[in-house]
Amino acid sequence: MEKYGRVYKIWFGVNPWIVISDPALLRKLAHRCVGKPASMSEYGHVLTGANYEIEQANAFVASGAVWRRGRRVFEASVIHPASLAAHLPAINRCANRFVARLAQRAAAPAGQSGGANGGTDGGGGGGAEEFDFFAAVGGYTMAVVGEVAYGVDFGTMGEDSGSGSEAAGPAADGAAVSSIGQQLQDAAMTSFRCLQVENATKYLPLRVMFPAARPLVRWLATHLPDRAQREHMAARTQIAQVSRRLMERWQANKAAAAAEGGGAGAGGVSGEGDKGGFKEVGGGISSSSFMAAMMEGRRGAPQEERLSDVEVIAQSFLFVLAGFETTADTLALTCYLLATHPEAAARLTAEVDAVGGRELTAEVLAESLPYTEAVLKESMRLYPPLPYLLREAREDLDLGNGMVAPKDAYLILYVHSMHLNPDVWPHPERFLPERFLPEGAAAFGPADPGAWAPFGIGARMCVGHKLAMMVAKCLLVRMYQRFSVALHPRQPLPLRMKAGLSRVPLDGVWLTLTERGSALRAA
Repeated sequence: MEKYGRVYKIWFGVNPWIVISDPALLRKLAHRCVGKPASMSEYGHVLTGANYEIEQANAFVASGAVWRRGRRVFEASVIHPASLAAHLPAINRCANRFVARLAQRAAAPAGQSGGANGGTDGGGGGGAEEFDFFAAVGGYTMAVVGEVAYGVDFGTMGEDSGSGSEAAGPAADGAAVSSIGQQLQDAAMTSFRCLQVENATKYLPLRVMFPAARPLVRWLATHLPDRAQREHMAARTQIAQVSRRLMERWQANKAAAAAEGGGAGAGGVSGEGDKGGFKEVGGGISSSSFMAAMMEGRRGAPQEERLSDVEVIAQSFLFVLAGFETTADTLALTCYLLATHPEAAARLTAEVDAVGGRELTAEVLAESLPYTEAVLKESMRLYPPLPYLLREAREDLDLGNGMVAPKDAYLILYVHSMHLNPDVWPHPERFLPERFLPEGAAAFGPADPGAWAPFGIGARMCVGHKLAMMVAKCLLVRMYQRFSVALHPRQPLPLRMKAGLSRVPLDGVWLTLTERGSALRAA
């Protein structure tokens, strides 16, 4: 930004993109420009066939009526306070199970903690054994997706769940996995990996450089796919198939409930069981779940307001990817920052200890954890999972200072640059959670109140931001109540990041856990 200013143009292939990091202008354009470019997703992959249709129908990419229908179901399930409160038992259940698995890792002898959900084992001894927390925590976030969205246990925190980093290889290779949820987690990780430029299919630069040849490039990718294309298509197909099975499971349960006189509730079945490859928990697919919101929304709605099967699968796909990767990324980077800032870790630990063993209700999360929330906000300021927002100018736009964005121009709203702007944030490179507390807002807070936007801005703002914060807070509370968390010497410093659809730690986040003692946990 120092070199090019707050508004500048770059060329991506043959198309000019206008990059904006000025807070006031960025916020104005985010509210005014709701539409995304129709070809937006084609700059990240070369999906074909059914996978391409599903991609174009998800609420992150779609525009117009398709976007509005998709966003409404997200709002019904993850925005309203009653819906959020209904999700908390599942989130707490997943957090407690994950922390219990971490405790097994901390207590296991060296080389025997591979079942502790997703970490890659390294050397060391006893509780000081290191593991990649970024690889591990995806098991927790995927478990939350399964229970909150569908009322099923994806099995990503079971005894036999494998290493996230080790199992994240090509979905097309057919490697054995222990559960449907593990397959889904592996497919999601592969999908994100294939969106990184260095792992993209060789057909992607051809399509970017020669947009007129896109039909030919798509034909070549379909009939002569390279390894990266096969991996990505297989991963996307895996996620779509699981989403379709979940949709069919809901329909079957609904039909069974109707046949039995409605005794099984809204779309679920009573009790727990293994149904159609999914272990149902909490009474099956609940009326507050994301799947129920989509499926129930089709009943009695005007035809133009009903989601098609492709749209249901597309939103399920989006929920899985958004709920899994970005929250895991934020949790891993937050633990990294706390491990490298012991004063902040000590203050957060004191706050979560004060909560004690109380149930983590919506009220407790909102009112009793101000410093924990400030830590998460500061982590997302430094490392927003999605560093930019992409919009399309539907008309000529005045950018000020004699600059105009022509109609159909691509607008890159560069949130990460805004977060690190020294004119907006004092000492922007420092980790200072106090920025988001009354005690530090005057000295370290932003000059522009709208300059913090890791979840986006305006009508396209992430609808799951409240749910994501609940998921992150619950785990931080239970994890830091139980463990002292330290960075392992094998962690490369400074932290290196890699970019795809999201920005993630290139080398993982390597931690060691030490039990703090039962007396502290019971306080």
